Amino acid sequence: MMPYACFRPDLFWERYYYMDMLQKRTYFIETYGCEMNKSDSLDIALAFEQRGYTRARSEKEADVVVLNTCAVRENAEQRVYGRLGYYRSLKRSSERDFFIVFAGCMAQEKGREILQDFPEIDVCAGTYHYIDIPEYVAECERKNTRCITTDKSQYRFSGFTTKRAEGHRAWVNIIKGCSNNCSYCIVPILRGPEKSKKHEEVLREVRDLAEQGVAEITLLGQNVNAYGKDSGDIDFMELLEKIHRVEGIRWIRFLTSHPQDFTVEMIRRITALPKVCKHFHLPLQSGSDRILGLMNRRYTLAHYARLVDAVHEYEPDASITTDIIVGFPTETEKDFTRTLDACRRFQYDDAFMYKYSERPFTKAANFPGRVAKNIAGRRLEELIELQRGISIARNQKMIGKTATILVERTSKKNPAEMLCKSETGKMIVVRTRAPVGSFIHTEISGISGSTLRGMEKSFQ
Repeated sequence: MMPYACFRPDLFWERYYYMDMLQKRTYFIETYGCEMNKSDSLDIALAFEQRGYTRARSEKEADVVVLNTCAVRENAEQRVYGRLGYYRSLKRSSERDFFIVFAGCMAQEKGREILQDFPEIDVCAGTYHYIDIPEYVAECERKNTRCITTDKSQYRFSGFTTKRAEGHRAWVNIIKGCSNNCSYCIVPILRGPEKSKKHEEVLREVRDLAEQGVAEITLLGQNVNAYGKDSGDIDFMELLEKIHRVEGIRWIRFLTSHPQDFTVEMIRRITALPKVCKHFHLPLQSGSDRILGLMNRRYTLAHYARLVDAVHEYEPDASITTDIIVGFPTETEKDFTRTLDACRRFQYDDAFMYKYSERPFTKAANFPGRVAKNIAGRRLEELIELQRGISIARNQKMIGKTATILVERTSKKNPAEMLCKSETGKMIVVRTRAPVGSFIHTEISGISGSTLRGMEKSFQ
């Protein structure tokens, strides 16, 4: 049976809410991809719980299994195909029936195609409809048919706000989508153009979170620097400065920045705000201006260097992380060498490094001059090796220094130790009795592998 498009009935939630409550159904979510996908999964979970569902301990105990997918790189898609094969087998062999929901970016990109290959999928929900997934599951059950919703007619931000808090921290979505249209990136196609949440709503959410005891918030978006440009609202810096004045919030982070929309003046203003964590994630992508042009990144290496220099000038102890792609079409050894040189110059604390992955519907998919897989693989290994050495050297320089850190969770290797996070985004293992969500003062004492170790000096 071919899938059909179903829509939200006016009284649907009221009609089925109490039935779901009585049945005590369970859900299980698998998440692939970026922080935005993780944030979407949190909203999906809250939507299920609003209808009386509880979280299952494993997929084998769930009445509904949700795969929230990523389509940015091919390997992420291949992992999802593997999981769909697993769930096909599980559904066929299980004595207990359960619903499979295919959601997120892959669903938006090729939902109808995948539904044909995997008839076991009950619901396909794209990036504009993730909040409504529990309603589509109920609709699917009531009509005994499959449901697909991938239209992009209207997007709405989650209304859960304070329920999104995870103990001492919370993500706050401030902008969705992206309008930069990098030639290799499928995100603008799947998530649509930039759409900013009204700043009054953002501030209300942050204040409510602070009253709830949240100490750390992360402002989230594909390109936070573009906040307000689509709507004529206040810009990102004005929003950041207003949030900084909210009492109760101790640390503010933001992800992700686009160098094209970042300026030296913004960096100066950010470093003047004590609550804003001194960690800048600035995706470079390539050290070659020629490749940056083909990528449609709309900045040069010189512009990027001015941003890095400004970070070091205004906040010498700040950390800088980045994203880099190797093997982009027509990338030569000279282009790659420039990327290596850029890494040596900018001395990143860490980097997310990838081989170019061709994505459908993108301009780069039609570019000539494909780089052979073995060459791209060798370049990636060389880049990783270089960056690993830089990261270790950067961490070694921290030994003997003191820092205020936030207790995140119990260490998996030793329950007497806690995994903590510094203001600069470094993970530090400390032996402490301080509870999760506490701020402690520590001295960096050494390194274990790639993880810093510290000794507690005082508990705040």
